[in-house]
Amino acid sequence: MSLSLFVTTGCQDKGPAPKVGTTETSGAHPGAAQDPHSGMAATADPHAGMQPSQVPAGAAPTSGRPDASGMIDLGAVAFKMPAKWNAQAPKSAMRRAQLSAPGSAGAAELIVYFFGPQGAGTAQENLDRWVGQFSKPDGSAVTDAKQTSSKVSGMDVTRLEVAGQYAGGMNAAGQQQPGQSNQRLIAAIVSSQGGPYYFKFVGPSATVAENAAAFDALLASIVPSP
Repeated sequence: MSLSLFVTTGCQDKGPAPKVGTTETSGAHPGAAQDPHSGMAATADPHAGMQPSQVPAGAAPTSGRPDASGMIDLGAVAFKMPAKWNAQAPKSAMRRAQLSAPGSAGAAELIVYFFGPQGAGTAQENLDRWVGQFSKPDGSAVTDAKQTSSKVSGMDVTRLEVAGQYAGGMNAAGQQQPGQSNQRLIAAIVSSQGGPYYFKFVGPSATVAENAAAFDALLASIVPSP
């Protein structure tokens, strides 16, 4: 997949703010469990009580594990897991898939989120939120984030890359974690017919950079689920 980058001035664990409340938006549910990776409230399944025929495409539970061909089915779309990456059991119901990528500076993590057909705000709102989780060493805002747009299997894909000090994580108690230096995020929003999927690949800057081509190959492999 060809991605031409341009600079933009400008998003919980599913990456962006979900339909249910989060610590990043008003209306968070008091006492709700938090997804440590992004600070999203891990509340009850919004599709609980629905009959199978009523559950939107992509909303049914998925294992997050690759099949014999290496494809991981997320519900409405599927993608091929990069070689040398490892699939892990998702740590919360908010995560559709969770992968670990090795690298020279330690492992980086890819989390895929899905909130149903309604998504979680506009693409730009999520991109801006993700960029806002990064700062320069002196604490000032990052101004060199890179954003691209493309199509994969007929679906619109928006890709973001930003590096710096990362303060997007939350601990198990729902408290903001201290900023981590030398971090990098490559993220993408994939607009499927079943709703947007949010891919958030974050970790040590060197490791994420080393795996950038693998991440782009993952995006290029995305197809609608059978």
